[in-house]
Amino acid sequence: MKQLLLSIILLCSIQVVNAQTKVTGKITSTNGGPIQSANISIANTYDGTSSDTLGRFNFISTERGKQLLKFSAVGHQPDSLWINLDGKTLMLELKLKEMANELNQVTITAGTLETGDNKKGAVLTSLDIATTAGAVADIIAALQTLPGTAQAFGENGLFVRGGSGAETQTYFDGMIVKNPFGAQLPDIASRSRFSSFLFKGTTFSSGGYSAQYGQALSAALLMDTKDMPEKSSTELSILSVGLNATRTIKMKKSALILGGSYYNLQPMYAIVKQNINWDKAPVDAQANIQYKMQPTKNGVFKFFGQFNNTDAALKTGPTQNLIAITTKTNNYYLNTTYQDYLSNDWKIQAGMSYSRNKEDGGIHENNYYRFDELGQGRLSVNRYLGGRSLIRTGAEVYFGYREDQYNTLSRDFSNDMQAAFTEGEFYFGDNIVARAGARVEHSSYLADWNVAPRLSLGLKAGKRGQVSLAYGTFYQNPDDAYLIQSKNLQYEKAAHYLLNYQFLTEGITLRAEAYYKNYSNLTKYDFQGYASSYGVNNYSNLNNAGSGYSKGLDVFFRDKKSIPAGDYWISYSFVDTKRDFRNYPYLATPPFAAKHTLNVVYKQYIPKLKSEIGTTYSFSSGRTYYNPNSSDFLADKTKSFHNLSFNISYLTNVFKQFAVVYASVTNFPGFKNTYGYNYSADGLNRQAITPASKRNFLVGLIITIGDHTFNR
Repeated sequence: MKQLLLSIILLCSIQVVNAQTKVTGKITSTNGGPIQSANISIANTYDGTSSDTLGRFNFISTERGKQLLKFSAVGHQPDSLWINLDGKTLMLELKLKEMANELNQVTITAGTLETGDNKKGAVLTSLDIATTAGAVADIIAALQTLPGTAQAFGENGLFVRGGSGAETQTYFDGMIVKNPFGAQLPDIASRSRFSSFLFKGTTFSSGGYSAQYGQALSAALLMDTKDMPEKSSTELSILSVGLNATRTIKMKKSALILGGSYYNLQPMYAIVKQNINWDKAPVDAQANIQYKMQPTKNGVFKFFGQFNNTDAALKTGPTQNLIAITTKTNNYYLNTTYQDYLSNDWKIQAGMSYSRNKEDGGIHENNYYRFDELGQGRLSVNRYLGGRSLIRTGAEVYFGYREDQYNTLSRDFSNDMQAAFTEGEFYFGDNIVARAGARVEHSSYLADWNVAPRLSLGLKAGKRGQVSLAYGTFYQNPDDAYLIQSKNLQYEKAAHYLLNYQFLTEGITLRAEAYYKNYSNLTKYDFQGYASSYGVNNYSNLNNAGSGYSKGLDVFFRDKKSIPAGDYWISYSFVDTKRDFRNYPYLATPPFAAKHTLNVVYKQYIPKLKSEIGTTYSFSSGRTYYNPNSSDFLADKTKSFHNLSFNISYLTNVFKQFAVVYASVTNFPGFKNTYGYNYSADGLNRQAITPASKRNFLVGLIITIGDHTFNR
C-alpha cells in the first residue's frame, strides 16, 4: 500500500514538474544597455516577473503550448513575442526600442493626471481603473483615489478641489457628454453611464486645462476610446447583480462591436441589509453599438451609440415625514468622430454628438418630467512645426434644449452656442515647453460673449524632475435648472493658478501641486431650506452675485518598483474653500468639500495562484451639513469618513476559454459613516444620510471566447 501511495505521489510530482516551463533571459535596449525593472509576462496570466539591475529575468509558468510573451519598460516602446511552452527551459534575448529619451523630455503636468498604458507620467493604467478595490470598475470611483478629488457621497458628479459636481465636464473622444451619470436619486450618487473597458486612457485635468475645452469651472475629464480590436471575440459577464455580453466582429479594415447589459439590484438587496427604504430597487438595461474603420493608413473613423433605461422607487426623509420618490429615465448618447493626417505636418479631427435624456418621476403625490438634449459639432486642425511643437485651431457649435413639467405646469428654453479656440505648444529643446491659447464662446440665450486666456509652462528640474506653472480663466453657463427660470443671468467664472512639481523615474512617480481658484459671478437665489439635487425646484431672485475661493495642496506617490509583484499609490489632498452661492447667506464651506482626504491603494500579484488581490483605504475629514436649528449656516460637521475595501481576481479557464473569477467587498470592517442629515420642515426631526448599505459585495465570472487579448 505504501509503495502504491509513493508511486502515485511520484507520478503526480513528475506531472507537476512536466507542466512547468522555466523562462529565463536578458532584456536590453537597442543600444545594448541592460533594462532594469522591465515587465515580462505571459498575456492573460499572472506568470511573469521584472528584470534585475543587469536586465536578467526568470520565472516559472504552468501554461502550455503557444503563448504571447509581452515585455515593456518605462521610456521604451512595448513589444511582444510568441513563444512555445513545452516544459523545457526557454532562454530569451529581448530588446526594446527607446522612446526618444521620453523620461528626460519636459511636458506640461500642471493640473493634468493621465491614465493609459503607454503615456509618460500616466498615474493609472486602463487595468488599474478596472481593478482598483472599491471602485468596482467605475471610472469615476477609480479617479476618486487620485489627489484633488472627493468622494461623491449623495450627489452625482466628479467633485474636484472644492468645486461642485456640475463644475466638472466629461468628454467622450473630444465631444461633450451632457449626462454622464445615471439618474439622481435622493442622497445616492449614481455610477458613470460608461464602462471603463471602452477606453484606452483618460486625461483628468483638475485645473488649468487646454483651450480646446470649455464650460467647466473646475475640471475636465477626457476619455479616449480604444482603437481597432485585434480579433473577433465574445465576452460574457455573469455578476451577482446582472448580466453583460459583448460581441466583437473584426473585419479587414473595420470592426463592429455590439453590447448589452441588464442589472437588477433586488436579489442582492434581499441578501445585504439596506439603509435605503426601497419600494423598487434600481433596474438598469443598456445596449450599445460601436463601429470602427480605418479608411486610410492613418485615418480612424469611430461611431458609438448607447441607450440606458433605469427604473427605481424609494422613500426618503425623517421617519415621521417619509416622502415617496419614483424615477424612470431613458438616456441616448450618439458620438461619431474622424481623425486623419493630411500630411506629415497637418492633422484634422472632426466629430458630432447628440445626447437625449428623459426623466419621469414622482415626489409624494406630485409628478415631474424633465427632458434635455444637446447636439454638438466640432472641427480641429493641428499644424506641426517640426519636432513636437504645434499650433491647434478649432471651432464648435452646440444646440441645447431643456423642458421641465410639474403636474400641469411646464416651462422650457433653448440655447445655441458657438465657440472657437486656438493655442500653440512650443518646445525649446528637452528643457522648456510653453503653451498659450485662448477660447471664445457665445450663448444665444445669455446674449453674451466670453474670452478665456490659458497659459502653461514646463521647466526641467534635474534629470528626472520638472516644474510646471499654469494660469487660466474658465467660464460656464449657469445650471439649466436656473436658466430655465431666468434669462437674466451671466456666465459663471473662475480663475486658476497652479504650481506643480513632478519627479518621474522607472517605477516611481511623485507629484505635488499647489493651487488657488477664485470664483466670481456664481449663481445665487432665494429658497427656503436646502434645495434638493433631484426633481424640479422653484427659485426666486436668481442673480450672479455669488463668489468664492478654493486653495490647497495635492500630493501623489506611486511605487511599482520596491515590492516584488506589488504596486501601491498614496494620494493626499488638503483644500480650504468657501463660497457664497445658491441660497447661502454668506461665505461658507459647502458640504461636498472635505478639508483632508487620503487614499491608499495596494495591489499584489501572486503568479503561483494566478491571482491578484487589492485593497483600498479611503479617509476624509468631516463635512459640513445644513442644520435649520443652528444659528450659524453650515457650521455643523459630520464625523470623519473611513472605508476599507478588498477585491480578488483569479485567472482560470471555463470550457477551455479564458476566464476571470472576481469578488469584491466594500467597507469590509463596516465603518459607520454618516454623510449628513435630512430635517423635517419644522426642524424637530432628522434622519441620518448614510451609505445604501454598510457593506457591498460583488461576485462575478467573466469569460472571453475566441480572443486571447482579453483585457479585463
